[in-house]
Amino acid sequence: MRTYSFITTAFVFSCILHCSLTAQSFEELKDNFIIGYSNLRLPGYTYDYRNYFSTIPSRDIINEQKEFFKQAERNLLSVNKENLSAKQQLYFKTIAYEVQFNLQRLQLEEEWVNEGRKIPAGGLYTLSHHKQWYQYFIHKFTSTAISPAQVFEMGKAEVARVKKEISRLQNQLGYHDETVFYTHLNDPVFFLTDKTTVVNRFSNIDSTVRKNLSAFVGHVSTPSVYAMEWPGAGPSTPPGIYLHHSDNAFGKDVFQFNFYGGHYNYRVMEWIYMHEGIPGHHLQASLRKADPLLDLFVYPGNFEGWACYVEYYGKELGLFTDAYMELGKWEWDLVRSLRLVLDAGIHYYGWTKQQALQYWKENIKGQDDIAEREVSRVTNWAAQALSYKIGASFIFQLQENWRLKNPAGQLKDFRLQYLSAGMVPLLIMQDII
Repeated sequence: MRTYSFITTAFVFSCILHCSLTAQSFEELKDNFIIGYSNLRLPGYTYDYRNYFSTIPSRDIINEQKEFFKQAERNLLSVNKENLSAKQQLYFKTIAYEVQFNLQRLQLEEEWVNEGRKIPAGGLYTLSHHKQWYQYFIHKFTSTAISPAQVFEMGKAEVARVKKEISRLQNQLGYHDETVFYTHLNDPVFFLTDKTTVVNRFSNIDSTVRKNLSAFVGHVSTPSVYAMEWPGAGPSTPPGIYLHHSDNAFGKDVFQFNFYGGHYNYRVMEWIYMHEGIPGHHLQASLRKADPLLDLFVYPGNFEGWACYVEYYGKELGLFTDAYMELGKWEWDLVRSLRLVLDAGIHYYGWTKQQALQYWKENIKGQDDIAEREVSRVTNWAAQALSYKIGASFIFQLQENWRLKNPAGQLKDFRLQYLSAGMVPLLIMQDII
């Protein structure tokens, strides 16, 4: 059962069949919404829930924002979608989505302000309306209507599934003793210590993926992306990150890898490149077109879900010919899967830090060094870690639905359709696909 489902599909895609506002008039409505939304005193997008609560404004500003979105809601009532082009219908759905999402946000924020503006420590659980708040954060980061209980159960199921994949590879590699296997995985042979070698290997991965890209997503033009060391990376820095040329000081699209300590685990290299580079974030960013409306919003479930989804197709892209490279993908997938359980456990069910660490130790072998970091992450970034697995799961479901309707179609057409739709909420992507 879905509980407290923010922005149900029925609401977003029903609407309001009254008057017959012309397509030209809808353009004015859309432009006025863009101007009005841009003039709202909305804080920047943040992952840390404590920063989020610290930027919740006063009652007066909350009321100003409520009136803006209520007026936008009234404006939408005058729209007959049959008069709109396909692009205008997408804009209509996006505005309707944002209106309802923000009205529900403001209701929660107003209640919190009235209760004294207390920022909870150690997660959302101690909030008086913690279930509603956690559902809100889930929706913020996934743009789906999945419930906290479903997150928790999906996480447990994925942990079990991924552990089976790791056991399969362990046996394939000839290690039938788990302790011996995980001791072996810490052997220095897996850690590259020459930075030039790391860069060259990423270059080879890039070449391999590009050779197989047209079969994966059709013929697309993908600019070069340059591998380089991540400046200032530390022990808690992720293994890699993508930076678009518009968002860095290097003047080009770059993939940065964490070379902290003078070494890099080569088992990470293929899945992290697919995620951050091609066909993940770099490809998606390269195909994204500037849009005055859609560029106002951030939907992590869309882009992190896509980057997570593509990791499952390493063999299709010419990678994972080395069992250790495939193992690296499942090692990190286990972390991502376990985050779902920890996230819902901490924020919805009230798990303590000790309970979270215990669950980690019971289910993840050989990665105790990052346990504290990951538990702190899901505690402070409520629901952010869900965007990967929940987003990917939603895309797989879209793909399955597409295949049922297009039994003779090729998956590359589905993928290109997904990317071409742009940065929209996954609930709206469901309608497009």
